[in-house]
Amino acid sequence: MFLPLLKEKFEYFTRYFENAFTKEPRKIPQSIILYGQDSLAQYYLAQDIARNLNCKEGGAPECGCINCSWIRHNQHPAVLTISKNDNKSSDDTTKKVISVKQMQTVNNSLINSSEYYRVFIICDSENRFLTKSQEKHLKDFSSLGFKLPDEVNDGIWYPKPLTRETLQSEASNALLKSIEEPPEHVLFVFLTEDKEDLLETIVSRSQCFYIPSFLNEKYDTEFFEPLLSNYPAIKKSQVPKITQDFLAAKDEAGYETEYALDCLQFYFAQLLKANLGSKQLVSKIKKDIMSLQKAKKQLEAYVKPQIVLENYFFEITG
Repeated sequence: MFLPLLKEKFEYFTRYFENAFTKEPRKIPQSIILYGQDSLAQYYLAQDIARNLNCKEGGAPECGCINCSWIRHNQHPAVLTISKNDNKSSDDTTKKVISVKQMQTVNNSLINSSEYYRVFIICDSENRFLTKSQEKHLKDFSSLGFKLPDEVNDGIWYPKPLTRETLQSEASNALLKSIEEPPEHVLFVFLTEDKEDLLETIVSRSQCFYIPSFLNEKYDTEFFEPLLSNYPAIKKSQVPKITQDFLAAKDEAGYETEYALDCLQFYFAQLLKANLGSKQLVSKIKKDIMSLQKAKKQLEAYVKPQIVLENYFFEITG
């Protein structure tokens, strides 16, 4: 059954599925949604579900059968990760989304019967340099023995939650019939932070499970705090220098821009808590946090970090 570490951390979830595994016939949903902030834990849970469904020895944690070995090495022919970076054909030119073509390939693969239990893990992903807390989190799960998909460029492959920007309505709708009427022994697993980030038609056809987060992310605000000493009265003439100094400070600290923006958001959230008595300032901070969310989406859309930051600092000027 489930690996001990996963049973320890996610007792309710693993107990539910272990009960489903032991029933005859197995009562496994055809589509499930795992939601919460810990996409890495969700990914490993999805892999261990796939291992249990395909194991030749009843799912024993120490099993070394061919199916368990393939899944541990992320090489099983019937257990596939579908993301904007994974399992795309060479003629698929989309880069920022899970494409309709990918979903059509999934549909076509289900026409043929299979001796395996087919599991499609659908998520977003990126190759990135991890924050220290993410590195520790990855190490915490190392005893599971599961290999993540190979990195494509620099950094480590890391799962991210689905959003409506990544899994758009056209691609979602292309998969609906397969979710509604799948052949036997097929499971779709969607990984997301919030169920509202998926199309309602997917949510209504899936069983949803909240996965608690054990990622204790720490945010460093010291590297940029002096630059915002004039907030909320920053002047537009100061923005170019603040942008350059912010980029230099985060590079010196060895941080990725995405993490630096997370730190900035944490800084404003703490500032908000400290100034609840001032309605005017609270309104200003809330507006600037919303602008920061927009800046993050620009970064995800591959806009240059300098442009993203400069636009953001211009928006928050007094």
